[in-house]
Amino acid sequence: MTLKLLGLAAFAATGSGLLFTVGLHETGPLNTVILMAVGYFFTLSLVDHYRELKEGE
Repeated sequence: MTLKLLGLAAFAATGSGLLFTVGLHETGPLNTVILMAVGYFFTLSLVDHYRELKEGE
């Protein structure tokens, strides 16, 4: 279980870092909306993955 949580943390850190760095460099309104949509789906996937890990305990 610990290894799976470590994988989840790595997934969260990688995705968050990518979204953050792209957000710093892209300042157009269309790019911001697209980045927000990608961030929303990223958050949903993190929550879903965490729930799957909790069910597997």
